[in-house]
Amino acid sequence: MDIRFDRARLALLLLLVALLGVGMWAYRGVGESLREIRATGLQALLNTQLGTLEQWIAERRNEAEQLAADTELRRAVVQLAGAGSRGSDGERIAREILGKAMAIGVTATLVIDPRGRILAASDAERIGNKVSADYFAHLAPVLKGQSAFLRPYSVTGSSGTREIGRAWVAAPIRSASGRIVAALALGSPVDQGFGALFGAARPGASGEALAFDAEGWLLSPSRHGDELRQRKLPARMTIPADDSDTLTRLAAAAVAKRGEGGEGLLLQPYPSYLGREMIGAWRWLAPLDIGVAIEIEAGEAYAPLRYLQIGFGIVLLLLFAVWLSGFLAPNALANLLRRDGRARQMGPYKLLRQIGEGAISNVYLAQHRMLKRPAAVKVLKAQSTKEEWIARFQREVQLSSLLHHPNTIAIYDYGTGTGGEFWYAMEYLEGLSLADLVERYGPVPPARTAHILRQACASLWEAHACGLVHRDIKPQNIMLCDMRGERDFVKVLDFGLVKQIDGNQTRDLTGVMRILGTPLYMSPERIRNPADADVRADIYALGAVGFFLLTGKRLFETETEHDLTYHVLHEIPRLASECSPFAVPAELDALIGRCLEKDPAARPQAIAEVAGALDGVLVHLPWTRQQIEAWWRQNWIAEGDPRRRFTAPAA
Repeated sequence: MDIRFDRARLALLLLLVALLGVGMWAYRGVGESLREIRATGLQALLNTQLGTLEQWIAERRNEAEQLAADTELRRAVVQLAGAGSRGSDGERIAREILGKAMAIGVTATLVIDPRGRILAASDAERIGNKVSADYFAHLAPVLKGQSAFLRPYSVTGSSGTREIGRAWVAAPIRSASGRIVAALALGSPVDQGFGALFGAARPGASGEALAFDAEGWLLSPSRHGDELRQRKLPARMTIPADDSDTLTRLAAAAVAKRGEGGEGLLLQPYPSYLGREMIGAWRWLAPLDIGVAIEIEAGEAYAPLRYLQIGFGIVLLLLFAVWLSGFLAPNALANLLRRDGRARQMGPYKLLRQIGEGAISNVYLAQHRMLKRPAAVKVLKAQSTKEEWIARFQREVQLSSLLHHPNTIAIYDYGTGTGGEFWYAMEYLEGLSLADLVERYGPVPPARTAHILRQACASLWEAHACGLVHRDIKPQNIMLCDMRGERDFVKVLDFGLVKQIDGNQTRDLTGVMRILGTPLYMSPERIRNPADADVRADIYALGAVGFFLLTGKRLFETETEHDLTYHVLHEIPRLASECSPFAVPAELDALIGRCLEKDPAARPQAIAEVAGALDGVLVHLPWTRQQIEAWWRQNWIAEGDPRRRFTAPAA
């Protein structure tokens, strides 16, 4: 037998062993990464569900407060409470309330005095009775002057089966002197309001969003309702095979935190109320006395691991078969590597290494084959082939190529790779983003802030003159560069969300834009309607960037994106001078305040107006060449020239 043939087989055997080791390592690594991804995804879905629930409750409470403040209703209830009337008067008042509240989905009403006695009810038989002790306990905040949400209750129906009652909101009714005389409670079917919120947030093909009480009864409709009825199982989060009605692991963990509230993740599979293996995230809402959870079948959540197992097994079998047959030439691997090298070519650009990654594209350091000039090449990912993403990618390069101002990143070329990938080449920059600048070195002095903002204005001035709105101005998309000795030179990046104001040739991807962008730097009108954004949206964002530079702080300090959105829409931001460690000139302070006005009409109406105001600031407070050179020597070059070559982020 040819000795070279034996060596090839030995090499393949070693390759099989190496692949087995790498496969085990990769499987473990992918498993850990997948669990982290699922944890993040479940928490994000849970936070979204809770935000939706909070907003819905706030709206219902507001409706109850408005109805409780109705002049005629207040007068009638005060008279009813004072006279101690019952019967027809209470029934008549309840019908009037129901008539006014039916438009918002209310099907039952109660008027309850401070002792728990029902003065009026849509169900006339309840008038004169007292509400249950638990229900009355939940009315305590109402009788102290605050509206409240009263969760649905699981009750035994007339047929002997468990049913979910109504969801209630209640508001105090006051006399003319302000004294609380009664509580107005409005009830709506759980499947038409409260429950519908959970039906709209079901992840994947098996996921569920659930609300449940301390006994595990589901307070929201199950997507498996038909199966529960066929199997004659209760709509309850208990393990069906357990005769002791043991709560599922998720429900038990949540109920254990009933008194104080808490949250948790269960990434190791556990049996659900149908006996299926699930993973989930939960949070107990102590003020509402309910648990909220997101669950998804473990098989669906961890499906990529199964595919990895199958794929790796097929590869091993194929390699083993080839090894047995001996038909793999010694130079096959080298040929494969050479073909892969050819694939790392985009038009005239050779891709050297990856320097950035985003949701739909990767960015590579590249070199022009003939000019030997460095460039950054953004390549659309193979999986990002939806029409919206392709249209956005093409629009970014087409519209960006219309801009030639020195403060705007330059586009060199674009095309399609041998594998059909969309790509474009752009300027390769040395420097750091404004986000990195503040993170590493702290707030920026007013003179330098004005110097930076003035250059950003110059870039936007050209874009606006061409009928383009950037729509994603933020510290991460503005770079402070060292342009071969010309330092503190600003470059505006990433026109991926750009909108053409006056043209009909470019598609405005409003549906996609609704989930893109940074709320902290989005103007109120851009949040309300992504398509309703003109140059004043960029002016607002530039003002938010100026506040961040001067203070090193976010414009609004909130814990959730829901709260952040509310603040952007309704809260007046602080002046930069109130938060900055520097003495901010009144002109600059006022300019940033005007840029951040909620009403677009109250802001500067053109970027030229902002640029002119900044010119005035710089006349009295210049940022000189000596100051620029001193900063770069002290903070950039003195650190061993740790230059981060960086270009527009892959989005």
